[in-house]
Amino acid sequence: MNKVVTVIGGGPAGMSCALWLKHLKFSPILIEKSKKLGGLQTISPFHNKWYLGVPGQTGMELAKQFNRHIELEVIPTLFNSQVKRITPGNNFQIFTDKHEITAKSIVIATGQRFKGYESIESIAGSQELLSSPNVCFNPGAVPIVHGQKVAVVGGGDNGLGTASILTDTAQHIHLFVRSQFQGFSMNQKAVCDQIKSGKITLHKPAFIQRFKLQGDNISITFKVENQPEEEVLVNYICFRLGFAPNVEDIIKLFDRGGIGCLELNQGEYITTDRFLRTSIPNVYAAGDVTNYRDPCVATAVAQGAIAARSVESDLRSDD
Repeated sequence: MNKVVTVIGGGPAGMSCALWLKHLKFSPILIEKSKKLGGLQTISPFHNKWYLGVPGQTGMELAKQFNRHIELEVIPTLFNSQVKRITPGNNFQIFTDKHEITAKSIVIATGQRFKGYESIESIAGSQELLSSPNVCFNPGAVPIVHGQKVAVVGGGDNGLGTASILTDTAQHIHLFVRSQFQGFSMNQKAVCDQIKSGKITLHKPAFIQRFKLQGDNISITFKVENQPEEEVLVNYICFRLGFAPNVEDIIKLFDRGGIGCLELNQGEYITTDRFLRTSIPNVYAAGDVTNYRDPCVATAVAQGAIAARSVESDLRSDD
């Protein structure tokens, strides 16, 4: 039996899956589009106090440790590689720009990405922001805003966390939330405490109408429901607009190759059963690309292991 399994995506879920597959006596091959493993953890400077056994480690430090483990296990990894074509059959033929792989199964672990400019491009004046050094879309970055007026746009954990952190150094924070807070209750409480102290002004539900650069400052015109338009002038804007699953490319590849249609849920994440089987036989998905509610390192690592166990179980039953 062909025991090669291609794992597409080298974040924590993909690495965990590859590790488990190796020790289940399979031959995993990781395909990673960037030059290093780790996914979004490679840009996270925040300490991960949630991951058991490694207190005090930042996301970037965890990514390095995971990468080192894969190196020690000598798991084949194709860096700077993107899948160009997949064809079906008794085995899948996976083509990158330099390699052709014959695999019995595929595990999709492409993760998710933070939403950027595309989420605000319909707002008047947004294009001006692309040329401003005082705008940040990256949720893994903590800008230096000492003594400045800062706008934070987003009511999820990243938005609430950023607003709370920046109150230590910023002159004042304007927090824009389109509907309701979506973060953990502790993050909501921290922000509410800062609102009461006068360090944060909350605009909710807020609908931004336009942006305008004014020298080194940025004007934000917005409406709060049933209220007239308002305008605030800030020195810096942090956009924390949430995340989206990296599914577009893999859906196109499966469609063009005649492999089948991946079922997605309402949030456009890949739908799986509880053992991480997708709607296509011998195709599995693990990590943030399936997980719209609890995306984190712990769940990604766990799902990588579950997907590997499912591969082993399914192929053994077919043997």
